[in-house]
Amino acid sequence: MANLPHFSENPISDIYLPAGLTGLRSDLMLLKKYPFTVCLLAAAIPFFWTTTSCKKTVTHTITDTFRHAWQPVTYFNNYGQQAMNSVSKGDSELVVAGSSMMVTFPVNRGEFNNFMGYFLQGTDFLHPVNGAPFINDHLCAYGTVTSLGLTSVPVRNQYSYFLYTPQYSDSSYNRFLPALFPTTRYPASDYAVIRSHYLLMPVETYANDLNTVRFDLLTFDSARVLGDLAVPDTPVAKHVLLHPAPGTLGFGSSIYFCAAFYDKFFVFFGGQFFRIDTTGDVKAIGYHPAELNFGTQISNMFTYGDTLFAKAGGVIFYSRDHGENWELFNIYGPNVSLLVFRNIGKDLYATATTMNMQIWKTAVKDHNIVFDELNNDGLEGTLVTSLTKCGKYVFATTFNGVYYRDTALFDQRKFLK
Repeated sequence: MANLPHFSENPISDIYLPAGLTGLRSDLMLLKKYPFTVCLLAAAIPFFWTTTSCKKTVTHTITDTFRHAWQPVTYFNNYGQQAMNSVSKGDSELVVAGSSMMVTFPVNRGEFNNFMGYFLQGTDFLHPVNGAPFINDHLCAYGTVTSLGLTSVPVRNQYSYFLYTPQYSDSSYNRFLPALFPTTRYPASDYAVIRSHYLLMPVETYANDLNTVRFDLLTFDSARVLGDLAVPDTPVAKHVLLHPAPGTLGFGSSIYFCAAFYDKFFVFFGGQFFRIDTTGDVKAIGYHPAELNFGTQISNMFTYGDTLFAKAGGVIFYSRDHGENWELFNIYGPNVSLLVFRNIGKDLYATATTMNMQIWKTAVKDHNIVFDELNNDGLEGTLVTSLTKCGKYVFATTFNGVYYRDTALFDQRKFLK
């Protein structure tokens, strides 16, 4: 088995040094036991040394780097939002989806202080979104208690959004509501969107029928809603009925997960796994993507190269044909069940769902995953909801706000003491 991630019970912040001082690292580890000595060393930085060669003098400046690797975006907290998801727009602006607002700010300036906030229609501070919003560089889709909302990114005028309220059946149906608490899964949202044109949402289940679940597949004109001159648009809804795969016992619960890859929706509901295309055709796959002799639930999907992966607890499945056929990749222990794998461009990372908030850069080797733990100094004690590269920074949205780090240092390994 590949090297599995180690979860620190008492994580110690890494001390990283500028070029020229890396030789002092082991001495500093010893000096941490002697605060007075450390204070003297800290007081000596920044300092200068001068070398003279004939007529030329070169001065080297060493700046103080004794600060957290991950720094907070301070002004974001003024909006009172729980950061749930994020996206890079034009590689120059970060868009953060919060509990009742979208917040945007440019990222390539010296300070993050030019913020814009947009309320998500149908929500407010006392009535936040249901689950984490879906967001890309064109739109934000989110759920309310009664409706599904969609708005352009950024909001251009009063027509840059719509609210869709499904028509529910009689009392023999139960309305479906996703979890209210923000998720640490990936992809994060319960409302996946394909090509900024198709959106899938769960609607209701029969109260006395464990073999039918209704979803609505919405089709909308993105040019009308999301364009520079947004005009009113009403989405077209198609009922999609899900039934358990043949040979299975039906839906066992209301546990729900949805993701979109390769222009297909992948849904895990009530112990059953499905693939749904943009015409509403459904493929019922069964309890698991591939044969397994114990129960699991899909809560994380990601890609590595051209391969699609689905994680269920400590079990990982994979597909080489865009989700048509699946195989068992590997069965891991409980440590992997506490991870969320996240795509950032062509790279794959993993974050912990524990409050110690560790980050790993990962790679797939044969039928194993290799983990390199990265410097998480500054993120301890929180949970990451998204990781996004934008401009020269990587941003982490968390339950405690938004943090950033220079992309050149993002893959810096954690110094384990």
